[in-house]
Amino acid sequence: MLQGFQLSLTLDPRVGPLFENLDLSVGDGEKVALIGRNGVGKTRLLRILAGVDPPSSGKVVRSGGAMPAYLPQDFDLGFAGTLADLHEDVPYHALARAASRVGLSVDLLHASYSTLSLGEKMRGAIAGLLAIEPTILLLDEPTNHLDIHAKAWLTEFLRDCPESVLLVCHDRAILNEVPEKIYEITSRGLESYSGNYEFLQQEKQEAQARQQREWDAHQHEARRLKVAAEGIRQRAVKTGKKPRGNNYDAFQKPFFEAKKARVEKQAKAVLKRVEREVHDAPDKPFMADSLKIEFPTKPLRSGVPLTVRGLSKSYGPRQLFEGLNLVVENRARVAIVGPNGCGKTTFFRILLGQEQADGGEFAWSSDACIAAMSQGRTAVPMDLPAFEAAGGDPEQARTLLACLGMRGLVGERPVRQLSVGERTKVEIASMILRGANVLMLDEPTNHLDIPSIEALEAALDAFPGVVLFVSHDLEFVERLASDVINISEG
Repeated sequence: MLQGFQLSLTLDPRVGPLFENLDLSVGDGEKVALIGRNGVGKTRLLRILAGVDPPSSGKVVRSGGAMPAYLPQDFDLGFAGTLADLHEDVPYHALARAASRVGLSVDLLHASYSTLSLGEKMRGAIAGLLAIEPTILLLDEPTNHLDIHAKAWLTEFLRDCPESVLLVCHDRAILNEVPEKIYEITSRGLESYSGNYEFLQQEKQEAQARQQREWDAHQHEARRLKVAAEGIRQRAVKTGKKPRGNNYDAFQKPFFEAKKARVEKQAKAVLKRVEREVHDAPDKPFMADSLKIEFPTKPLRSGVPLTVRGLSKSYGPRQLFEGLNLVVENRARVAIVGPNGCGKTTFFRILLGQEQADGGEFAWSSDACIAAMSQGRTAVPMDLPAFEAAGGDPEQARTLLACLGMRGLVGERPVRQLSVGERTKVEIASMILRGANVLMLDEPTNHLDIPSIEALEAALDAFPGVVLFVSHDLEFVERLASDVINISEG
């Protein structure tokens, strides 16, 4: 078993702790996921549990012979040698045995690393971990850049392997298949949920509904007590007044004053109850603001903005696609899927006029105004604040960035200081605000946390034009796409 007790980490004392007093455990054979927004410290926590970095306070305990093996994010993707060279500190026979276990040909251990697919590199990385015979695998975003087939293999392997797994991941499909427990790092600390991501979402919704009912009941009781206190106070005022007529004498004065005092005491008691109700009030449920996006999009009058007929492309003897046909209707959300290397990005480049097809033709309608985002490249000014870099009307830019999850002061920071995921949001906002009615997005969910992916889904769903996107995120495709084109199937 691997356990962390009261783990805290402070990177800058002026800013305060990144996280503090976190307790967690991973049992023998247990599959656990660690989630949370970008920047909350998931990678730092994983490195502490792996023994790579020390915590500021707290301790990590390994019991029962627990031995962790850690795979960092974007592992050695640019290595120049072979897989065997990459894992030269591991006995070759152990590496070969582990390679066989993950379905990797032993011959590939001697192939140039640069010639391997990302799926093969992932299997090689896992083989390197397994070769040291660990009891627990600590994996940081292992699905980055993997295509659907590689993700399917990784999902099955992690679900069925006998080792314990602690996985940092933003892929909802994998989070629904692999973990039996999920830890979420929030501003309140570390929250634990039994079950997969779908169950976590259900629990959160039920908890919020329960919190809303408690809040509503408390507010109703507080209002009732205030009305009661005001009624008693009015009675006290009336009781203290001299009665009309001549029936009031000096002997009755003490009686009325005593009665007034009793009523005032009752009023004070009720007011104290009101104060206690306010003091003991449950937390008000957090409800995200409903922001309406005004898209400055040029209208698409054509019912079919894009037509593709018989498109073909090859590089030498390697055929990417042949006879590709596609009709894109107005307001369509078209997902382009397929394994890495099948030609998805090349297809985009052809549609943008950046590359020539070998055969076939395509035509955009005359009113199509296209904006495109390339994978891993940021086209917005790096030194401007995010809302200025997005362009367009400043208030529209702030509203759109807020809808994409960049609220408050985050939108004021220079793009250079933003995370990769936040830069992606600024670029998408820029594409929308410049009036484009066709968006072409290559892997837009890379480096985004789950709330950001869900915010992006909502914004793109509301977009009044056409969206063409390349994605390996099955959940994102399922939720957003109206049409799916599998390049590998022609």
